[in-house]
Amino acid sequence: MATVPIAKKRCSKRCYNQRWSSLSWIASVLFLVHLLVFGQGQRNNAGAARFVRDGVAKLHAFSEPNRPSPPYWPKYSGKRHVYILDGLWNTSQLPVDTPFDSMNPELDPSTIATPNLTVVPSTIDNAPPGYLGFRGVSWFRTTFQTTTTTNTMAARIQFQACSFYCRVWVNGVEMGDHKAGGYVAWWLDVSSAVLYPVHQQSTITVELTVLVDNRWNVTTAPMHTGGDFWHYGGILRSVEWHELPAGGELQETQQKPELWPWRLYIFPQKDLKSVHLKLQLVQRHYTGPVEDIVVAFNPDEPDRMSRLILFGYAHPGKNGMVDLGIVQVPSPRIWSTHDPQLHEVSVDLNGATVTERFGLRHWDTTPSSGGNASRIQLNGQVIKLVGWNHHTQWPYTAASPTDDQLDADLALLQETGHVNFVRGAHYPQDPRWLDRLDEAGIIMWCETLGPDTTVKNMQDVYFLKYQNQQINEMLDSAINHASIAFWAFFNEGPSDKEDACSGYQASSNAIQARDDTRFITYASNKSPMPDKCANAATVLSRNGYPGWYQTSDPSEYWNSIASAAALTTKPFIISETGAGGIYEWTHNTTATMWTLDYQTQVISQDVDNAIANPNISGICLWHFFDFKVDDKWENNTHCDYLPDVEPPLCGYIDVDTSKALGRPGGLNHKGVVDFYRRPKPVFSIVAAKYQEVTDSKKRYYGSEKVHASLLAR
Repeated sequence: MATVPIAKKRCSKRCYNQRWSSLSWIASVLFLVHLLVFGQGQRNNAGAARFVRDGVAKLHAFSEPNRPSPPYWPKYSGKRHVYILDGLWNTSQLPVDTPFDSMNPELDPSTIATPNLTVVPSTIDNAPPGYLGFRGVSWFRTTFQTTTTTNTMAARIQFQACSFYCRVWVNGVEMGDHKAGGYVAWWLDVSSAVLYPVHQQSTITVELTVLVDNRWNVTTAPMHTGGDFWHYGGILRSVEWHELPAGGELQETQQKPELWPWRLYIFPQKDLKSVHLKLQLVQRHYTGPVEDIVVAFNPDEPDRMSRLILFGYAHPGKNGMVDLGIVQVPSPRIWSTHDPQLHEVSVDLNGATVTERFGLRHWDTTPSSGGNASRIQLNGQVIKLVGWNHHTQWPYTAASPTDDQLDADLALLQETGHVNFVRGAHYPQDPRWLDRLDEAGIIMWCETLGPDTTVKNMQDVYFLKYQNQQINEMLDSAINHASIAFWAFFNEGPSDKEDACSGYQASSNAIQARDDTRFITYASNKSPMPDKCANAATVLSRNGYPGWYQTSDPSEYWNSIASAAALTTKPFIISETGAGGIYEWTHNTTATMWTLDYQTQVISQDVDNAIANPNISGICLWHFFDFKVDDKWENNTHCDYLPDVEPPLCGYIDVDTSKALGRPGGLNHKGVVDFYRRPKPVFSIVAAKYQEVTDSKKRYYGSEKVHASLLAR
């Protein structure tokens, strides 16, 4: 182990202004509120306290009854009154070592005090790299008023993400809990009896209490199977309040309730002119007739009436899903990476309206011009995917980024227009991020949480139950996003074991039953290629680190794996590869491991080979930015920071330059930008290589030789 001196270096003016100051006042308030409430920093800073008070006043105004609708898709109108409960909540935390059974059926939330304030959404354990964050039980409480349109309304609470185990009470009555992973959207219903316990009224007061437990055990957190990243806890994303008609959903009944739409799912067809529509009713138990469903494409454009479709009579199938069949899209425009055209479609039922957004695109495969391998096609054209893995992790806001932070990351990805592919590692993604990728024409890989699973997991009925729930919740939330091309699961799981394949196949079958318009894959690090569970995938994906964890030459390593994958006639993607480079280590006499020169050499070889090889359909480098890792690497492992430098810079860091396995300073340093989004030298080099693929005709074919008939399209 060596102590490596790091050159003293400040962020450039451009880097500081564009990367750091893009944090909005909400991010700063969030951080300072945590400092004051949870003691993660100095408490005697009068200026900080004043800033918190000013920010709290703004957030308090934001949290008053006139709340906004969700800023992401879908949109709601008519009788569908939906608003977010984001803002200031009361909170408290139990001491870390306090024995506490979060599933205790006798637990009474009224006995729990919540005297402190925090912002929702936020992260409860957003300690800097090298420091352990909070692991334990937190309580969150908010009280709000809602004015209903009738005197007998019910409601649905939707959490876009609550991590890890979450339990919910409304007006002191338990509504339910959630165990299927901390990064997926889920909901609970609230009956009119809970909202109107004494008498009916048009304005009601609601107290919402949430227990959040981010400790790990197989009962409350079955989806936590490991993974080399920090698993954040808290109400990470927005909380939505949906007013609904009373009855129908809350119990099985033969009486016909007032039927409302929950979501409209859109499946683009191969002709790029039509879509298959499926309407999800709020009332999932209802099996009777549904009358007078009105669908309107691009409802805000002129001549709306010419785009109306009336379904006079239909019957729901399983779980309140109404199949509306295949319909033509008026004035169809195609979604692609270079021209991401998007459509809107509204569905109205009994005056309740939901508007969805979608893109007309078609994914399939075609034989490679250079061999047996299949290539990925978008809209009938072969495309080479080039991009990065991207965790949900930011300075100060952790897993609850501001809009400005999302925009800044997207701007980096789009710098010089070089990227067309992002892998959402290793869990379902924030809807705001998916919206941005839809609009930018960046292809997305979306996967369930569950890295480093075992054969035991694959044979565990309890685990598989919640994995199936997580898959369906992920699809429920994200299925209309045009950018998503891949559904995935079980990063680096036991796919080399025959006994595990039934679990892989169960997840694949669950996806296929819902969506046959996208690819199914999993990122394997097992040999040989293909591994034993490959039948569960329509695209083969491999994580490998030649020149870093493996001693192989990157070209030899990837050419060998790609040739083996080609024999299966399935497309092949490099789902992870890369090398570590410490941002501050700019000068060294030799390009030794962990230096920026060494990182640049290895990654350049990975990228050059992936672009040139026709048996490789894409490459997704690990990782876009340096990120905070799991608990075992975060216990007082931080570097020695230079004083009075913002964003922080390491002055000294302990690193063993003879070994690749390590997390110096509590970070995985494989990013092409650092934790604070300051670019490393390899960033611009890779961007230029990627741009050769994404530019003009090369956006589809890369630098490899292709048949002239393809280039003539």
